[in-house]
Amino acid sequence: MSLENKKMKCITCNTEFDIKSDTKPFCSKRCSNIDLNNWLNEKYSVQLIEEFNENDN
Repeated sequence: MSLENKKMKCITCNTEFDIKSDTKPFCSKRCSNIDLNNWLNEKYSVQLIEEFNENDN
């Protein structure tokens, strides 16, 4: 299958869009900004698991 007709779904709104889009993985700049806003307002987070090491004392 060629990339010409390939579609993917926006990770923000789930709308299908052309895979060659400049805004990939979003269907639009608006969805990109929504995602950025969610990160900046801490609606998303990355879990960090810290291990205790007795030799670090």
